[in-house]
Amino acid sequence: MINLQNLFRKNLPVKILALIASIIMWGYVMNEENPSVNGRYTVPVEIVNAPEGYDVNMGVREVTLKVRAPRSLMAAAHESDFKAVIDLSGDTEGEYDEKIRTIIPQGFELLGMSDDTVHVTMEALIAHGVPVDIVVNGKAAHGMELGEITPSQQYVNVYGPRHLVDSIVKASGKIKLADNNSDFTMRVKLTAVTADGENINNLAVLPGELDVTVQLVPGEGKKIVPVKPTVTGILPEGYVLGEVTLQPNQVELAGANKTLADIKNVDTVPVSLHGITSTFDKDVELSLPEGIASTVKKVTLHIVIKSK
Repeated sequence: MINLQNLFRKNLPVKILALIASIIMWGYVMNEENPSVNGRYTVPVEIVNAPEGYDVNMGVREVTLKVRAPRSLMAAAHESDFKAVIDLSGDTEGEYDEKIRTIIPQGFELLGMSDDTVHVTMEALIAHGVPVDIVVNGKAAHGMELGEITPSQQYVNVYGPRHLVDSIVKASGKIKLADNNSDFTMRVKLTAVTADGENINNLAVLPGELDVTVQLVPGEGKKIVPVKPTVTGILPEGYVLGEVTLQPNQVELAGANKTLADIKNVDTVPVSLHGITSTFDKDVELSLPEGIASTVKKVTLHIVIKSK
């Protein structure tokens, strides 16, 4: 045992210097074979613990991390191994400067990053009801015109950040008439629209699509029909009504085809025979149905009165 102790103590300073030299040499060799190198990784800023019901906007969406690690670790690393996060727990509507926290693999040293804070704006998400407006483009088939447009809902909700939702006045959809000749129903996509007519596509419309029924009605047409004189009243005793003629005896009418189809003739306004004892001529107006027009406004009646 004494010999072993003497052996250990013999030339102790030299042995210590040799050990230190060996450690230095080992470090030198390892550094030469696997030296530390610098690297940069650009990663997105991720949000954790974001409260529900808010729209979050960030002034910085990605940061560049400067790191150092042995060459072997750097060669095996990928950008997805590095994280940059901000914690929004407890935050409400308003503006904040949030500190960015990094997560890097073991063996790496963070030397710095392009931004250490990010400006965050949080805005409440709200819903608001607006009327549905359907815009029709194109033309129906010949002889047909657009009638009523009936969406399955008159109002829908728009949902999104407060400042955008407050600017919306309607939800608009488009229908194209492609020579349709009868009523039809189609599915229409809705878009939120501001008072200035701007489409806001990044707002949710609930529901986003509606069934819209389009009614088509016969269009305008023309028709020639006979004129029928209308007389009223009682002639004095000893007189009788003879022939009644008119000029012109037919006129051209214009109006909706559906209405014109039911018209067989057009009457004059009533002409009274009360107290009449002689033949006479009278200009009288036509009694036109509602929505029907005629280029001829009056006709001349020739009414023959005879004595018994």
